[in-house]
Formats: sequence, structure tokens, C-alpha cells
Amino acid sequence: MKIQRLILLAVIPMLSLTVSAQDKKACGAKDFTPKKGDFTLALTLGYNSYTDIKAPSGLESSYEVKALSTNWSDKQLMVGFEAGWFFKDLWKLNLGGGFNFTGNPGYASVPGTIDDESTYDPMENMGQIPNYRAVGSAQTMNFNVSAGVDRYFKTKVPNLMLYSGLRVGMAYCNNQVKYDEYESLGKSVGEAWNLRGALTMGFDYFVMPGMYVGAQIDPMAYTYNMTTLKPQEGLSNLDADSHNFGFLAAPTVKVGFKFGKSNKKQLQALAEMRKQMATPRVEIREVVRVDTVEVVKEVAPQKTVRGMTANVLFGLNKTAVAKDQMPGVEAIANYLKKYPEAKASVSGYSDKATGTAAINERLANERAQSVVKVLKEKYGIDESRLQVAAWGDAEQPFSNNDWNRVVIMIAE
Repeated sequence: MKIQRLILLAVIPMLSLTVSAQDKKACGAKDFTPKKGDFTLALTLGYNSYTDIKAPSGLESSYEVKALSTNWSDKQLMVGFEAGWFFKDLWKLNLGGGFNFTGNPGYASVPGTIDDESTYDPMENMGQIPNYRAVGSAQTMNFNVSAGVDRYFKTKVPNLMLYSGLRVGMAYCNNQVKYDEYESLGKSVGEAWNLRGALTMGFDYFVMPGMYVGAQIDPMAYTYNMTTLKPQEGLSNLDADSHNFGFLAAPTVKVGFKFGKSNKKQLQALAEMRKQMATPRVEIREVVRVDTVEVVKEVAPQKTVRGMTANVLFGLNKTAVAKDQMPGVEAIANYLKKYPEAKASVSGYSDKATGTAAINERLANERAQSVVKVLKEKYGIDESRLQVAAWGDAEQPFSNNDWNRVVIMIAE
């Protein structure tokens, strides 16, 4: 079907954006995902069975009413909006909807020269002017509104978030038609409304700190519809209702914008990260610790102990020591060789913005073990002089998220 192909063509470019993110270097990936307190506003294009109704002509001799159908052939495209608020880092409240109003002017009937009550005879009516029936004036209003809550999940692909959630909503449509003819007894009215509940799932990909694209679909949905027709004033209403169950319903694509304090922080961090990437460096510091020994009636002279710290940075999901980080490892190794009585602590960390606690604990441990392996095998440092610890994302030694993918060595 043409509509299905249109939706498919709209989704494919978004999926390609997420795949292209994997081509970026891990150290160059930056977290643009929303945080607690952020707001989002998106324009949506959905394909669904929105409520619709058309009032019947008031000049018919019999009438029939049909309830809303949710067959794929009866669906239609509709543009709407979606607003959201992250009341927690991974939880979002949603409000969406759409509105449309249409007015059609009416025109009075134009009598001709043909007698409607006479038997139609082509030869007899040849050259006669036909009668023009009136065009009814019509007004149509329809709207839909929905609310829900989504739970987001981070992935290994930078800035790609999956989500699942619940939606409840309603839709309403009213169509009124009035004919300017003496046979007409008043306006004809058609009215329909429905209530809908659905499970939903989808993804949002944040292409920059303030903008994202996404797509979603409802794995399961239920819709109750009530349709009412009133052909003429004074006539009884015609009612019909329906219960509809849908699977893989309401495919929707969206383009949205994110607002909040995290945007400014992410832009600043992005500029800082780019500056860091341009000149990769290893931080090496030499510190001095003063030990004081207290003796009865006498203060012992101060003993100066020299020490050294060095940091080894890692890329996203990386555990091997990169070549440009080797100077820090070598500096610690040289210090330990110079002072045979000295020992060193090797502490591994992971950034909190990506991965789960279990994954980050594993990464931190593997990073620390990689540094220990280099010290042992390349520089001959005895393992008994090395104290290894893995903190995962429980502690974040740096304010810059990406710098927390680090192993900190302290020799003293």
C-alpha cells in the first residue's frame, strides 16, 4: 500500500542515523540524552484510525449508520504534536493531540424548467433547463488528545534511547449539514467519539543537544467507538458502537526539540571534549606527603615521602591501554623502579552516563587489570607492589563525564 510505503520511507532514514553513530570514535561520542527537568516538543506524523463522521443528507427516504472501522484500508495520515517532561532521568510524562475545523458554505437551489413530478421523457424534456439542488452548508470539527508515561532505556549506541510506555486518549468529531430547501426540516448532525488505550514502544535519537528524531508503534491497542446520526430535526437518533483490538498499530514518526538546563551543559562539555581531542595528553603529577610522628615530650623531625599520580584515559567501551596513554604508565613504572620500597594503587572507573552498573563495574575492573598487565609484562613490576580496585560508576572523580573512563595510579 502507498501509505505503508510512505511510513517505511520515513523510518529508514532515522534508522540510518542511529547506525552511523557507531562509526564515530568512542572518545568522540558525547551524551546528548535528556536529564531530569528537561522538556520536549515534537511534531508527529501518524497513520491511524482517527474518528471521523459525515452527516447524512436530510432528504433521503432511509438511513443507515456504521461504527468506526480500524482496518488498515480505513486508516489515514494525521499531523499532531507531542509534549513531554522528564520528571526523572529516565521517566517522561507525555501529552499529545491534534485539532481540525472545516467550514463549507452552502448554496441555494436553482429551479429549472423541468417538472420534477412529471415522468421523465428525454424527447419531451429536450431543450429544458435542469433543476439545481441546494448545496448544504457544513461545519466539521474533530480533535484528539492523549496522555501517557514512558520509561527510557540507554543503549550502547551513543545518544540512542529506546522506550516503552502506556497511552490513554480520546477523539471526537462533529459534522453538521443544513440545506436551504423547503423540503429540509433542519440541520443533519453526525457525531462520533472514541476512547483508546495502548501499549507503545519506540526510540529517540538525539542528533544534537537540542534536537532529536524518533519513531514509535503500538504493539497492542484497544479502541471503543460510538457513532450517532441525526438525519433531521424531530427524527430519532441512529446509534452504533464498536470494540476494536489492534496489533502493531499507529506507526508514527516525529521530529522534536529538547529544552532545559542540560542543553547548555552538554554544549559546554562538547566544546571541552573537542579541545581535549585536539591535544591528547596524560596528566602526571608529583605530590609530597608529610608524615608526622609524635613522641612523648618531644616532636620528631618531619619525614618527607615523595609520590606520583598518573591517569590513563579510555574510550567508550574500551579496556585496552592506548598508545598515547603509555607515558603515564611508564612514569609510574620508572618511579617504582627508582624507589623499590614504594607501592602503587591502580583504581579503575567508568562513566555514569552510559551503560548499566553491572557493565560499568566490569569495564572498570578490566581497565585496571590492563594497566597492571602492562606494568608487569613490559616493565617488570612485581604484582605484590600493586593494589588493584574497581569502582565502576559508583564514584566519579571528574566533573567531565568522559574523563571518568579512567584508571588512576598513585605511587608512594
